Amino acid sequence: MAVADTTSGLSPVIVHAWLPKDALFVPEGGAPDRKALDALLMLIPERLKASQPYAKIKQLEVTIADNKAKVDAGETTAEEYDKAPEEELAGAMAAYDELATALCKGPFSTVGWLDSLMAYNTAGATTVIPGGSLSASDLFGAGANPLAPVSKVLAEFVKQCKLEKGLGNGMVVPAYVPNLFDGSSPVDGAVPWVDEQCALLGVESLDHVLLRWWDDKVPGVGEAAKALTATGKVGKVSLVNATRATLKACHVLGATPASVVLPAFAALAPASQALREDCALLGVPVVASDVLLGGLVSKKFVGVPEPNMAALAGPPAFHALGLIAGQPGGWVKFQALLKALGPNLLESTMVQLFVDAGMHAIVETELTGPPPFSLGEPLAAEQATAIVAAMTDLLG
Repeated sequence: MAVADTTSGLSPVIVHAWLPKDALFVPEGGAPDRKALDALLMLIPERLKASQPYAKIKQLEVTIADNKAKVDAGETTAEEYDKAPEEELAGAMAAYDELATALCKGPFSTVGWLDSLMAYNTAGATTVIPGGSLSASDLFGAGANPLAPVSKVLAEFVKQCKLEKGLGNGMVVPAYVPNLFDGSSPVDGAVPWVDEQCALLGVESLDHVLLRWWDDKVPGVGEAAKALTATGKVGKVSLVNATRATLKACHVLGATPASVVLPAFAALAPASQALREDCALLGVPVVASDVLLGGLVSKKFVGVPEPNMAALAGPPAFHALGLIAGQPGGWVKFQALLKALGPNLLESTMVQLFVDAGMHAIVETELTGPPPFSLGEPLAAEQATAIVAAMTDLLG
């Protein structure tokens, strides 16, 4: 069991947003493509009912009705009647009207990917990591930020979250990926990167960022983590692909990460046990990345032949399929994993497995609809053990 997380601010399930290339595309001389009118008439009421202003209005209406009933019953006098809720109600209704206008007239407020992100947010997955096909990211870092276009798109999500969910209910966590091999200084690059991200996202500071350090033999990870927080614009730093060496390097410099991010199959594997024990000792939560293997964990892949790699080029499942295909008997072992997950609700079972282990779960998604999972009761110990065994046999 990983250490309980009470400080990172990360949601139990984190969205790795695989955004479309034309996410903010506007046709020449026109507005972006929108859903048909009948779809909008269904979509907008659902979004309004799931919003914070709507919940606030309903809460205040109950309070006002109770206050008036007390006056009518003689429990309080008219002079003692509390008018504050009515004043709050006026503000909540104004916020509701602003949101309704934005949903009806905002150029991007109801596009598919943003509607999907808001559905994830409503389901409790309030943390978003930029990524996806907008990015031509070099895994080892780049001189220019390859994820800048993604952050620019997600600024629309940040704005919409403030309207629908209020402050603090939608967090974008960008990744700082310093190039460790071109002679540049990860420390010197921290300040311009943070400033760029704030500008792209339209915020004054970043609550949380990821630090991707691809080679634990390259020194400087602790200094880079300290440089990010030293900007005064970064709240917390999580370490991606952490090892015992990089975790220690950060800790000895007083830059203990807010969490460590491990690939899903490594997060529960025996090989990572020593690292997880270090994390528990330091009070560092563990985050499991890409727990649905880019969408391969799905009923539609049960009992089917191994997909052609070329057919999945581009979607998030491409990388996961490459890992599976690279293992002897990989697809057969993957089918055993799907069987261990059960005949139905495979996505929910997989996400629940990591949440039950006290970890956060990153779900990579192309944002084509609502979340394919839901959290519920903890898994039976026998099933959890069988799933971990199948995962270890496949890639552990």
